[in-house]
Amino acid sequence: MNSKKSVQVGDIFATPLPMNKYGAVKVMDIIDRSYLLGITSYIDEQIPTIESKGIHQILITESIADGLEKPLFEWVDGKLPKELIFIGNIPLTTDEIEIESNIYAGKWSKECGIDVYYKWREETDPQGFKLEMQKKIEEADAYARRNKIVKPKKMMNDQVFWDIISLLDWSKEDEEAIVEAAIKELSTFTAWKIRHFEETLSYKLFLLDTEEHAKEMGEYCFSEQNQAFSPDLFLYARCAVVARGQKVFEDILSNPKKMLKNTEFEILLSLSSEAYYLKKEKELEYISGYSYETFSNREGWPEEL
Repeated sequence: MNSKKSVQVGDIFATPLPMNKYGAVKVMDIIDRSYLLGITSYIDEQIPTIESKGIHQILITESIADGLEKPLFEWVDGKLPKELIFIGNIPLTTDEIEIESNIYAGKWSKECGIDVYYKWREETDPQGFKLEMQKKIEEADAYARRNKIVKPKKMMNDQVFWDIISLLDWSKEDEEAIVEAAIKELSTFTAWKIRHFEETLSYKLFLLDTEEHAKEMGEYCFSEQNQAFSPDLFLYARCAVVARGQKVFEDILSNPKKMLKNTEFEILLSLSSEAYYLKKEKELEYISGYSYETFSNREGWPEEL
């Protein structure tokens, strides 16, 4: 939907929200391919315009860290989501230029303005919102039960797996460039070996799928009070752990308190499919024995399941 070729400081984008509503975010700062977004207080069924009152006000939310109410600013990485709608540019005020934030929200997605929806739901229908969040957890639970382990499948040799992961090039800024060498190396293996890699990756993500690890993931950690917990974001946070290599993975697996904070690496999930396509020029069709979806590890979520 957006027609922007390049994002600039001061750009305002409308964001799609549940229940046929729209929010808006403002770009406050840009460093390389990272963007500091101000989540505005706008929420309505109409796409905002540059004159809409709410886009000139940053959403005030309660900080999970210290319980204080603060304006919501967060860093995101990656490309401008195609679902966002450019509505104009409002130059930063003197106060806005000085804004700093250490909140990292991961990959820039169409859900970047979701916090205004959560706050609106809490204020207008707290009981309904609580039920909505419970339903999401129950749906994830049902998915996990449907995809529970029946029989683990053949995995790749562990050292070979970690050798491939070690090819991730963290000197690159673009995620696709980071994984390029690993994808090329994996594509030199047989089609079945690529499936074995996928099974190994799924298993390691499955092992990290525990309540204790989810409680230590940072701003959007799992807790009864934090209704903004996202099963998808926790999956991407687990991807970041595996992507950092064997030593980091084993250290965090044994000590959840060392879980990486406020970071994600969703693109790791595409390694097998990209390598398979590079080799066979067709899509990878494979269902792993271990499900990496959040709440799949029944032993890791005893109270939730």
